[in-house]
Amino acid sequence: MLKLNRLNRRDYRDIHSDRPKPKVPDYRDAPKMTASLRHTLKYISETAGESDDFAVRRTVVRNQEAVVVYYQTIADQKQVEDVMQALQEHSYPGRLSMKEMPLYLARRVIPLGNVILMDNFWEIREALSRGIIVLFVDGLNVAITMGEKSLPQRPVEPPLLESSTRGPQVAFIENIDVNIGLVRGTLTSDSLTVKELRVGYRSRNRVAVLYLHDVANPNLVATVIKRIQAVHVDKLTGSATLEQRIVDNHWTLFPQTRATSRVDNCVKEVGQGKVLILVDGDSTALIAPGTVIDFFQTMEDDQHSWWEATFVRWLRMLSFVLAFYLPALYISFVDFNPELMPQTLAMAIARSREGVPFNAATEVMMMQLVIEIIREAAMRMPKVMGQTIGIVGGLVLGQAAVEAGLVSNILIVVIALTAVSLFVLPSYEFSTVLRLLSWLNILGASLFGFYGVMLVVILILFHVASLKSFGISYLEPLAGEHWRDLFLDGVFRFPLPMLDKRASHLHDQDPTRASDYTDPAQHPMLEVPRGPKFPRKQKQT
Repeated sequence: MLKLNRLNRRDYRDIHSDRPKPKVPDYRDAPKMTASLRHTLKYISETAGESDDFAVRRTVVRNQEAVVVYYQTIADQKQVEDVMQALQEHSYPGRLSMKEMPLYLARRVIPLGNVILMDNFWEIREALSRGIIVLFVDGLNVAITMGEKSLPQRPVEPPLLESSTRGPQVAFIENIDVNIGLVRGTLTSDSLTVKELRVGYRSRNRVAVLYLHDVANPNLVATVIKRIQAVHVDKLTGSATLEQRIVDNHWTLFPQTRATSRVDNCVKEVGQGKVLILVDGDSTALIAPGTVIDFFQTMEDDQHSWWEATFVRWLRMLSFVLAFYLPALYISFVDFNPELMPQTLAMAIARSREGVPFNAATEVMMMQLVIEIIREAAMRMPKVMGQTIGIVGGLVLGQAAVEAGLVSNILIVVIALTAVSLFVLPSYEFSTVLRLLSWLNILGASLFGFYGVMLVVILILFHVASLKSFGISYLEPLAGEHWRDLFLDGVFRFPLPMLDKRASHLHDQDPTRASDYTDPAQHPMLEVPRGPKFPRKQKQT
């Protein structure tokens, strides 16, 4: 019977002894194989063989009874037939001992790759669940695993949520091997290191940690790996569930890792010294650590001139300010301090609100709720219908609300500008956080006006200043200690030849990423070399 450990954590400290803890099996406690094929089949049938798609194929290997077991739904049927044919048609030598049999079968008989000898039932069951074919031979106390799983997968496609106008248009898919290959194909360096971990004690999901071993901070890498190893769940459903278990603060609204599906974004951040986390079955990668300034930058910034990249970054920051402050300021001006507005604007708002039965706070909350419903409906519906619902629903409902006298037409402009500003941010996770913070700001403005807005801002700044992402301050480089990171490649994006240093707040091993800036060489056809002038030849008379 398979023994289960109470906990399989080396770094575990029993702080909450009264909480129930999962029974995490350890492969070292699993029963070992014996040379009896009958005993082996009995154990496999009682554990992995309860499913209807579990198949057993019997054959004979050198006068010894043998079986090939696999799951029909995920194993490659062609590989199974190739193995059965090779086992039956091979001519075995007469002086082959049982001790030499496993290596002989692996090297001379089996026509597949990825051949591994296993003697632990727990590892064998895990291999079966991954679509591996397993061979048992009577008289051998080891099993021979081979092949790869055969599951359909979608091709590599452009990203759906993070579109760009220039640069590579490649996104991750749900196969972790393909995703690692995409990163290696773009970042062609032997410094790129891949550490593969297993998370989950029922479904052993593969998690890969990628970094540059001579650039990334060793403390950062060790922290990420240790936190992933400390996750003990029955199944890891994706990168989002892993992210929520390894971050520093589990109660904050702000994302502490950057989630992306673009390969070029991941390659850029890994080159900066950050750590990339890939989860098998999920097309979204995690980049650690994540700070506030990271959610306003993309790889596309490096594809344009520094003027355009800086302008776009400022546009994103302006959109952030509008989405966060605009509805709250509308409430504060209209309901609490209309005397602070210019007289012409105050009169225009007063005329537009004639006949409106609600105050400004109720107006804003009602229209914001309508926008949230339309946004979620557009996301959940089919792609073609979702765009129609978003545009038509917004126009029809907005016009109907104004004509019915429920809201003012100026408020429609405010809500529309707020909704559009959210889409300027390149990170969907951060835009979702901004939506929630906007509701908090609206609530503060509804209760106390400008004082409520300032109170909410102070509380948010106090909370953000206390956050850390894998030991790095969440406000870096805005905190002021690393001013070079803030100005050269933060608020601004200076010309690329000037960005010869990596971000200093990451404390990388190799801070230099480019040589010193030098003037380009002169073109021989366009530039006149400096030198002594040759005297003109005198004409002979």
